[in-house]
Parts: sequence; structure tokens; C-alpha cells
Amino acid sequence: MRRIATEIAVFGAGIMGAACADALAEAGHRVVLIDSALPNAGSSGACDGYVSVSTKTPGPALAMAAASQRLYPALAARLGASRIDYKRCGGLMLIEAADEIDKMAAHSALLREAGIDARMVDRAGMLAIEPNLSPDLQGALDVPDEAQVTPYLVVLALVASARTRGVDTLWHTSVKAFDVAGDRIAGASLERGDGERIELAAEQFVFCAGIWSQALGALAGLELPVVPRRGELLVTARAKPLATRFLVSARYLTAKLDPDLAARSDDPLVRMGYGFTLEATPHGQHIVGNTRVFAGFDRRVSGDGYRTILAEGAKRVPALAKATILRAFAGLRPFVPDKRPLLGRSIVRRNAIVAAGHEGDGITLAPLTAQIVAALADGHPSPFPLAGMEPDRFAGPPLP
Repeated sequence: MRRIATEIAVFGAGIMGAACADALAEAGHRVVLIDSALPNAGSSGACDGYVSVSTKTPGPALAMAAASQRLYPALAARLGASRIDYKRCGGLMLIEAADEIDKMAAHSALLREAGIDARMVDRAGMLAIEPNLSPDLQGALDVPDEAQVTPYLVVLALVASARTRGVDTLWHTSVKAFDVAGDRIAGASLERGDGERIELAAEQFVFCAGIWSQALGALAGLELPVVPRRGELLVTARAKPLATRFLVSARYLTAKLDPDLAARSDDPLVRMGYGFTLEATPHGQHIVGNTRVFAGFDRRVSGDGYRTILAEGAKRVPALAKATILRAFAGLRPFVPDKRPLLGRSIVRRNAIVAAGHEGDGITLAPLTAQIVAALADGHPSPFPLAGMEPDRFAGPPLP
């Protein structure tokens, strides 16, 4: 039996856990970063890299995304922009039907009110920006400050940075039980893949376990109702870039924000939560998507998903019909029923901080989330208002 004592234990080595561990170490804390597998084994290793504000609804979600997006240039400069493939590429939200024009115009106006550079472009303006798009599209919402990264590279760079700052890492290490005393967590019993058992004592515990947050939280008496929401993506062979900007369809917003619509609709595209996306990577490939389906922890790509992404993608970018598809994969997004992340200090377990349930926004929100967690760990107010994101909002009354 090995015993480890630290100031802060961080559970989960996706982009949230890696960013939080790095920020906590930068603030001078002794940190242990723990994952039941390896970095990128979950959602952060199976997603696209859109650092986006245009795909958020005005209000706290948009404000948080804008604040986090502004942190990315400094983060990229520190980690190495080329190392994480950071690029301010701009984004186009495609208008596929005439009845979407007014809705996108309203969305554009709300983005501008929030200080986001956004403008509507007609069909000719859209094709002037991206000539490979189909002329059957109605136009687009142009948001030039959007950016992209390669998510798994960001995670690896953050883990490497955290290690240089003294963070210890435990991979293939699962939590078997928490030692709970009243409203605090005293420690955790861990088991490594080789059977080694570890007793961990920490002053604070940070829960960044993504789709595994519900099971992990339950061990500590926390109700964290995060459920997986599968998204499927295709990857092409290297070829001439088909777009200079990140492309996303207007219906992506509907699929993302109204998951109940899938159960009510007879449209097969709506039922699988389809919304077109295309990202041209710096390596000459294209990541094309995507779907949103509640399928438990099943990460298999469905035949319907594969065929839909390819066929519908070619309707928006006709050259995709001739593209060579190298592989298909599915990631599981950490979804919360009220569509807001679980973020902040727990009042059920007062030395626990939760940063989970960001669904498809985790890549964008990681830099700001790390700053929030570091501030809370130091006993300071959050640098961003967290009303409505309280991690205990689904729990009953606090324990006496």
C-alpha cells in the first residue's frame, strides 16, 4: 500500500483536468493529476477543435465562451501555437434554407450586441469567401475571430506544462472509494492497473471526469448528472483544403440546444441530431461531422451516421463526394440535462470543486474554466459569474 499526500487532487486528464492541473500548479499548489486511463482517452481525444463563440446562445454561455476565446492567444503563445495547431481561422455558419435567414440575422444582431464581430453575407459573399461551398446555400453568418486547435495536442501540451511545474501524474488509476467526513473529503482509495493500491490524502479535490463524472461523484456523495451524448465524425485523406474557415450549419445550433427535438421529429436528420461541420486541419485533412445522439457509452460509429455525414456533407461542399475517407470515429460529449456545465465549489463537499459537463464546448471553455478553478482553490471569488452553474443544483438539501 502506497500513501500519497498532496494539496490538490485533480480527477480526469482531458482538456479540463489538464488545464486545471496546469493552472493550479502555476498558482503554486502541489497537485496530483489522476486518470483511469490516459490523457485524451475520453472526449478530448475524439472531437473537433473549434474555439467558437458563434455556436453559443447569447447570455452566460456566449459571455463565457467569448472570455475564454480571448485567453487562447496567450495560452497558444505559452504552449507553442504550432505545437497545438492554434489558428485564428474565422468561421462561417451556413444558412441552408430560406426560412433560416431571419433567424440567423437575429442571431447575428445578438452576437454584435455582445461585442462579437459578426455579419451576414449573401450567397455571393459566401462564395467569395469559400468558393467550394454549394451555390444552393442561402448565405452565411461570417464570424472572423473564430479559431481552431487540435484538441489532443492541447491536452498533451498542458500535461507536459503541468509536469514541468511539478504536477505528479497517475495514469490507469481508478478511484475505488472516497473517505468522507461530514461535508469534506479526507482522502481517496485508488487502484492502479497493475493492482497497486494507493491511499491518497488531499486538502482539495477537483472533479473533471467528463462523461464519468456521475459515477465518480456518486462515490463522494455528489449528484453530477452528466450523461454521454455521442458525436460521429469522418476524417479525409490529405488533399487541397476545401475551406479556409471552420464551417458549421445553422441547424447545428438547433441540434445542440434542443435535444428533445430528436424524440419529437419524424425527420431522420433531426432524429440523429445532424448538423454539418467541416474543419480543414493544418495537416491537409478534413474533419467532417456531425451527429448528436444519446446512445449510452457506445462509441461505435453507426452506419446511418457515416452515410449521413458523407452524403449531407457533399450537399454543402460538393467536392467531398470525391474525398477519400480514411477513418470514422465517435466521441462522447458530457451532457447535463439543463445544458449548463457543473462548475464551482460544492456545498455538499466543501473541499470539492467541480468542472464538468461542458458538452461540446469544453475545448473553447478550458482556459477560462482553469482560471476559475484556480481562483476558487485559493479561496478567491470566481473571475466569471457562476450563477446557474452550481455543481450541487441537482442535489437535495445539504447534509446536516
